[in-house]
Amino acid sequence: MTKKYFRYGMLLLFLAVGLCSSCRKDLGNYDYKEVNEGTISNIEATYSALRGSLLTINPTLIFTKDDGKDTTKYTYAWYSIDDSALPVTKKTIATTRNLNWTVTLASVNTPYTLIYEVREVSSGIIYRKSCKLTVTTNIADGWLVLNDIDGSARLDFFNYLTASNDFQAYTDLLATQSTLKLVGKPKLVYFYQRRDPFSSVIARSIFIGTDQSTFVINTQNNTFSSFVNISTITSSYSPPPYYAEKVVSQASSYLAYLLDSNGELYFENATVGYAFGTRVNKTSNGINFKISPYFAEAYRNGITYALMYDTDNKRFMEHKSSNTSSSVPVTTSTLFTPGSMGMDLLYMASTPAISNQTFALFKNSANKIFLARIVCNSTTFSPQAFDEITTAPEMNSATQFAIDPSEGYVMYAVGSKIYRYNPFDKSNTMVLDLGSRKIALIKYQKMTYQPTNTRYAEYAKKLIVCTYDAASPNTSGTMDLYNVPSLNGAVSLYKSFTGLGKIIDVSYRE
Repeated sequence: MTKKYFRYGMLLLFLAVGLCSSCRKDLGNYDYKEVNEGTISNIEATYSALRGSLLTINPTLIFTKDDGKDTTKYTYAWYSIDDSALPVTKKTIATTRNLNWTVTLASVNTPYTLIYEVREVSSGIIYRKSCKLTVTTNIADGWLVLNDIDGSARLDFFNYLTASNDFQAYTDLLATQSTLKLVGKPKLVYFYQRRDPFSSVIARSIFIGTDQSTFVINTQNNTFSSFVNISTITSSYSPPPYYAEKVVSQASSYLAYLLDSNGELYFENATVGYAFGTRVNKTSNGINFKISPYFAEAYRNGITYALMYDTDNKRFMEHKSSNTSSSVPVTTSTLFTPGSMGMDLLYMASTPAISNQTFALFKNSANKIFLARIVCNSTTFSPQAFDEITTAPEMNSATQFAIDPSEGYVMYAVGSKIYRYNPFDKSNTMVLDLGSRKIALIKYQKMTYQPTNTRYAEYAKKLIVCTYDAASPNTSGTMDLYNVPSLNGAVSLYKSFTGLGKIIDVSYRE
């Protein structure tokens, strides 16, 4: 063997020995362990739960080393993610192996993502499984009550339960069922079946507002998560703060009126494409006139109509059909002259009573009070009576009025007392003495979606009296419903709702 081949052979020998040594050293540096492989099953892809109900999920855990039940070896966590919220956040809802959780998430249109995580303590390995959760609500049929709580708005709800013929209370409804936050002092809550003039979408809608803004909530799917500011649904623009003072539906053909914070009255008729924003408190030659907040709609009439009172010129003005202006009513009656009443309007409202009459109370410069009763709509203005009220001296001090929808009584509040004036026999009777309690509101509820429904029609006959204790207005509020019988019979309590604040407004979600 030559020296050349000998050197090559030795070199290869040294390389082989070095490689073997390196391999032995490398093998000695690693401690291989079997990974604890695991699977999570028995979790459905989707769940649906009623808000406030118990959601139970019992996952099946299978690991190669144990059954996954030893809490010293594993930790557990359940998370919820609202995919519709920005920014998207992950919220811990439980830290238990199984989920037994009272659903507190708001009912929104988009399903939540639920994530289940199991973490092995020793290795830090996380095993994960996800599913979808749709949160629903049984809030569909009941009383909407808007409270003033230390100058802020709170919406409560009493949901009707068919099985018990009773109501379930929900306090601060929007805090739990919606992302809507109300800012400012409460002004109004009002429900009616509305058709949007822009999209033609028909929905059971709730108008709710403060002295800063008003929102329309689409509750067609029995949720409170879809809402818009009224500034986005009007065909005109006004800078904030902008809100509704009053909203009234005619309960027919999607006709409604809205009095805004600028004192402008708008009408909406989706059938002919008119959205709120078409101002009607102006004459045909464009002259604007100020109106009283008390205006009367043609309740359950299929043609747009509103009777207003011009506070500057002290005259009646009426808006008809699709007109974009208003005019003095024309009548052959000699009971009064609509265009020159010459008095201040105290109160006006339409009522289903006595052939759908509109009642208007006036006070003249001598502090005498008069009651006008009128049958009026898009085709007629027919005064029925115009009488001085001489048998109800307390009415001069009245702070609130309501017209009984069955008998046509004028109900009114003076201090802590409620009186009933019967315009047909001229009798005046104190029917309720509420002692030290303060009266926040009296009204009758006009049903706007299903007014002939037997139960709703019965509610519509009840006098609603809302009171509170001045020493604790945030917690002492009550809403009492009273029977007001015919023939001047004594009133009686029908139903009482408690646990409220100082009540500003009431409506019924049909």
